[in-house]
Amino acid sequence: MKYIYLVLLTLILKNLNAIELYCDFEEVYLDGSTQQGFFLIKDDKMRYEYLDERLFIIFKNSNYFYLVEKNNKKKFQRINQNNSILNELVKLLDEYPNFENEYFNDDYRVLIEDSIDSSFIKRIAFFSDTLTLSIYFNNCSFERMYDPFFRYDDPIKYYRK
Repeated sequence: MKYIYLVLLTLILKNLNAIELYCDFEEVYLDGSTQQGFFLIKDDKMRYEYLDERLFIIFKNSNYFYLVEKNNKKKFQRINQNNSILNELVKLLDEYPNFENEYFNDDYRVLIEDSIDSSFIKRIAFFSDTLTLSIYFNNCSFERMYDPFFRYDDPIKYYRK
């Protein structure tokens, strides 16, 4: 009987940590350049999409990241290198809502800035020898996400309700 309670408790706690989230983002680089887009989160899936049609969409499914060109959505590739910021972003989202203000590892430092008027964070800043980047999150809302929006092999356009 103890094991049944333990299994039920584990399932309940796991579902508390599962989020479904939409956010607009703006990336700001050290040189002042910016990129805008939106991202979607559902459980262990992510879609990080730039608005510029010359750029791309990044998907996370099954512990892998995939890059899809927006001007040729039939063309995708698995990202095997230079994905440390993506991994860090996913780890941070897994900790929601229990973020620390600062994280360190051997390659970079990460700062988290809370939002006063939103239930999600305002900014994540990454500092490393090769990149300084701030990602601002705007218009975040917890809303139901449907699995087809997370398909990298046949991506469909996301329309916000």
